[in-house]
Amino acid sequence: MIATALCLGFLSLAALMSPAVPPEQTPAPSDFALGKALPQEISGWQKSRDDQVFNREDIFDYLDGAGELYLAFDFQFVFVREYARAEAPAIVVEIYQMSSSADAYGIFTQDSDGQEVRVGQEALYGAGLLRFWKDDVFIRIMADRETPEARNVIMKLGATIDAAISGAGPKPGLLGRLPVEGLEPPTVRFFHTVISLNSFYFMSNANILNLSPETQVAMARYDKDSARGTLILVEYPSEEKAYSACGRFIEMYLLQRFAPGKKFPPVELENKKYAGAVRAGRFLAIAVEADDKATAEDLLKRALANL
Repeated sequence: MIATALCLGFLSLAALMSPAVPPEQTPAPSDFALGKALPQEISGWQKSRDDQVFNREDIFDYLDGAGELYLAFDFQFVFVREYARAEAPAIVVEIYQMSSSADAYGIFTQDSDGQEVRVGQEALYGAGLLRFWKDDVFIRIMADRETPEARNVIMKLGATIDAAISGAGPKPGLLGRLPVEGLEPPTVRFFHTVISLNSFYFMSNANILNLSPETQVAMARYDKDSARGTLILVEYPSEEKAYSACGRFIEMYLLQRFAPGKKFPPVELENKKYAGAVRAGRFLAIAVEADDKATAEDLLKRALANL
């Protein structure tokens, strides 16, 4: 059986503060290339108001509380186009310009509801909402109520935007370190900060893992031989920061007394599930929600082999 946490070095309990990221230069709505690709009219739906663009500074004017989700990634701006037709549902197009394809993919993974459809690099559709990503762009197209005709228009608009984005972008490299056996693909998530982590698995009101815009996080559920668990992989900018987070997790979440060089096997939590951690260089692997101790150890052993 492997030891599930071995952290060497200096333990710092200071949380890493997230640096402020200034908004990129925001184009006027009429200058945004993907906006220009959209039709003024489609199947009787007409552009119903002036296009709008919101950046990191004024995103809450558009999304209110939901803006935090996008600010947790390197979001630059969103272009918004609205369509209307008499006695038909309104349709809204949102085109989010991200700084990288990794963050476009990450935003896409924040919601796995819907059925897979063939638009962009990956897409989901359900209940009048189409979500997809391609290169460094994330797109949402939605109707305020679903009808067959509205769905058809949504898919046409999605195909138009897809065709206007010339290239594809790579997924985050960290995903390649997730063990393959037992992986449930629809549960894969990629993100950076504790806001996203706590939306999928609430660990603490405190930022135990010292997550920040500088950290890369991949998360997925596993089911191997009917034994289930969740794996969280974190890549830090330095080995010291990975070590600090490892120690914080052991002390603040596993409630074990940390000591350099000590081995920490998985522990049973109040919910009767098991959790443990192992660090390798700049990487920290954490198993949570494991059905038993052996499942937690197996997840961490296989993760460690990829780090």
